[in-house]
Amino acid sequence: MYELLRNAIISLKMPPDSAVVEKDICAQLGISRTPLREAILQLAKESLIKIAPSDGTFVNKIILREVLQGQLVRDTIEMRLTQLAARNFKPEYEKEFELALFKQKAAAKRKDVDEFFALDNEFHRLICETAGFPDAWLAIHNATGQLDRVRRQAFPLESHYSVVFDEHREIYERIRKRDEAGAAAVFQVQLDSTFPSIQILREKRPDLISGDADISVTDIR
Repeated sequence: MYELLRNAIISLKMPPDSAVVEKDICAQLGISRTPLREAILQLAKESLIKIAPSDGTFVNKIILREVLQGQLVRDTIEMRLTQLAARNFKPEYEKEFELALFKQKAAAKRKDVDEFFALDNEFHRLICETAGFPDAWLAIHNATGQLDRVRRQAFPLESHYSVVFDEHREIYERIRKRDEAGAAAVFQVQLDSTFPSIQILREKRPDLISGDADISVTDIR
């Protein structure tokens, strides 16, 4: 239930300011309120949902300060995990990476944004596993919901699929060769590509974003 709602928010199928009506969702999905409420509470912790007792429950806008906060998590924790994945790489991980990349390439050809984005996350989860800290992915995932909304909106951009896929292929090759510095350098390129996406979103869809007009990428660079 949590992932279903989270994906709907990330993809804007549930856009900012849309009401989250428990009765309607339960009827639509045929579920009880308990798992739905648990999911809503978790998403509220991630600032993806806003619970206002007097007004109801709504999907939150994209909060730029929290986007940058999520970026900091990736800059620090995930960057270190990428280096450790290269250090600790074992041949047994090759099949998993190759399969993930194969599926991602197929999704890119179909321009299946939802599948490609899910496989993007799977690739980064594999990095955490290869590094020897599989549970770290959950911490990253839970801290980057607002950032994921920005990343997800970049995929319709021209050539974005191929750029991301090529970066993943190169990161994997550096990890496979146990090249810590090389894997980190390519991952840094991918991290930096988020910033133009923030600016594009600000210009094209200001309605999705909350205040924070003074927020700048220089705040974390």
